Amino acid sequence: MDVQCDPVTGTVTEISLASMNLSGRISPAIGALAALTRLDLGDNTIISGGVPPELSNCTQLQFLNLSCNGLTGELPNLSAKLAALDTLDVANNCFSGRFPAWVGNLSGLVILAVGENSYDRGETPPSIGNLKKLTHLYLSSCYLTGEIPESIFGLTALRTLDMSKNYLTGGIPAAIGNLCELWSIQLYSNNLTGELPPELGKLTGLRELDVSGNKLSGEIPASLAVLRNFEVIHLQWNNLSGPIPAAWGELRFLKRFAVYENNFSGEFPANFGRFSPLYGIDISENAFSGPFPRYLCHGKNLQYLLTIGNSFSGELPEEYSACHHLVIFRVHGNTLTSNLPAWVWGQQSAEIIDVSNNGFTGRISPAISKAQRLKELWLHNNRLDGEIPREIGRLWRLKKLYLSNNSFSGVIPPEIGNLSKLTELTLGGNMLTGWL
Repeated sequence: MDVQCDPVTGTVTEISLASMNLSGRISPAIGALAALTRLDLGDNTIISGGVPPELSNCTQLQFLNLSCNGLTGELPNLSAKLAALDTLDVANNCFSGRFPAWVGNLSGLVILAVGENSYDRGETPPSIGNLKKLTHLYLSSCYLTGEIPESIFGLTALRTLDMSKNYLTGGIPAAIGNLCELWSIQLYSNNLTGELPPELGKLTGLRELDVSGNKLSGEIPASLAVLRNFEVIHLQWNNLSGPIPAAWGELRFLKRFAVYENNFSGEFPANFGRFSPLYGIDISENAFSGPFPRYLCHGKNLQYLLTIGNSFSGELPEEYSACHHLVIFRVHGNTLTSNLPAWVWGQQSAEIIDVSNNGFTGRISPAISKAQRLKELWLHNNRLDGEIPREIGRLWRLKKLYLSNNSFSGVIPPEIGNLSKLTELTLGGNMLTGWL
């Protein structure tokens, strides 16, 4: 809690009450604080009601944060008197009515965040292009329609552009290459079409690119392949095709990579992950082939690895034995063969292990008992054999156990009956005896 006053006049200049679990409404009396330069009521969640128009009487206001509350109604026009405002954040509320196009009159804005509200559907006002000082633009979930206005691509100071979760159509304009300061592009969950423009390659500082959940097609442009500062690449749920650029195997900062449910093909870059601190990778439901990527866990940070529904062949590389933090490991539906390596069974952080629908051989190791966080174990449709170890009954969190269509033999271990959270169990297509 922080309220600051002018040391000479005693008038209130700053109110910072973010994340204080406050409730109630914003009083119209706020307008009497004519010397107020900063008002931060963000992240209280239970502040409700509307924004009083009297707030515009705080003509010295530079910083206004009302985000993450329960404010309702139409956002009043504050542009006439708040010429000094450089930060406006009213995101994550319940505002309705027309999109506040008047924000385009606040020419001093550096940060504008009005997303995650319930405005009427409509096009993005071109007047936002008047905000030439803007570095951060957050318009996610604003019910915006139509194409991205060209005026936005004149905001050459922009570092972050977030227009995700709207109803935008058309392509990503080539003019995006004008935004040379951009390090984050968030355009996911729209209806964008066409190809990724080669002009993206001009954004040499780009760290985050998320255009997932659109209708984009074509191949990854060569110009994009040479960018070196990527930390996040999300291209999933599109119609993109062709290979993954080999140069992306040299990325040194990449943490999250998701391209699932596209039409990518060919061999995956041999060095992918070798030089980067990968945290999560999902390349499922494409047409990748060749050997299983060897270095995805080279940085030993990997928690999520999904390669479902591709055509990777051969064995799981032994390099993954140093991967001790896997939470989700899913290689379902490839053409992988050979013995399942020992490192698969002893994953102490794993919640899901899915090696189903491959050609794996070998036995379930008693070391499976170390996987005390395991909730799902998918082993069906392989060539595994031997007895089911009693240790599997120690996996007290287990909810799903799929063992069907292998060559397991012997007695069904009664310890499986101790798995009180188990909701799905398949054992058919084996040579098992006994009952539960």
